[in-house]
Amino acid sequence: MTAAQPPRCERMTGLDPQQLAELVARVREVVGDWEHPPIGRPPVLALFDAVVAVLLGLRHNLADEVVAELFGVSQATITRYHQRLHPILRWVLAPEAEQRLAQMRRQGALVDGFVAPVGDRDGYADLYSGKKHINGQNVQVVTDLDGRLADVGDPVPGARHDSVAFHLSGIAHRWASHRAPDGPGMTGDKAYQGTGTITPDKKPPRRELTRQQTAYNASVHAIRAAVERGIAHLKNWKILKSGYHRIMTDFPDVLRTVAMLEIYRTAT
Repeated sequence: MTAAQPPRCERMTGLDPQQLAELVARVREVVGDWEHPPIGRPPVLALFDAVVAVLLGLRHNLADEVVAELFGVSQATITRYHQRLHPILRWVLAPEAEQRLAQMRRQGALVDGFVAPVGDRDGYADLYSGKKHINGQNVQVVTDLDGRLADVGDPVPGARHDSVAFHLSGIAHRWASHRAPDGPGMTGDKAYQGTGTITPDKKPPRRELTRQQTAYNASVHAIRAAVERGIAHLKNWKILKSGYHRIMTDFPDVLRTVAMLEIYRTAT
């Protein structure tokens, strides 16, 4: 149903036909002759359709049973494809992620966070974000000055403030050189004051900002607006926006897979 109508693949998967074809080719280099395995029964879906089914679930946050109905297979088959293909996708997309990081070594970076809804989960504390009024995971995002995704941190419970999540997520450590006195700089909003990032000035108690401070804040806001666009593009992968319903222990890997797909999407 998908291979016969390639123009629709971008709406289904987030990737244009050329990007999707290249991605499937890379996956095939890893899995070999997917359709004719040397041992066991052949997969129900051809590799192209299996990759599309996985991307469709991520892009539109569809339950495995819904994707299974669309592709005429069992729910267990789609779940199995997610389990098998996610690590492979992260492996084959590593070159674009490494290239993006290399490009940013000498240029400024932007940082911000968002809360990915995950619902109320047994055994997981501090998920409720009083600011967003949802149970979720705080995801720290780093982009370049054009808003193209460069990195995401390990998920942190939604109750954590951005300045705390900045450190707990690993982002502060991985981007420490940007915040060094001789580094290219990292810009964030007021939530990151005290972390070594470039932030707007806070209004002093019982006093107004000076004209110079107001102008400075306007320039910082203009620069960091790009990271909000980057987050909006990342959340176009609806599994991070409309409510994550899969196993919680899989969320970090799902987040990393989606992040690398978004980096790949914007790499060409």
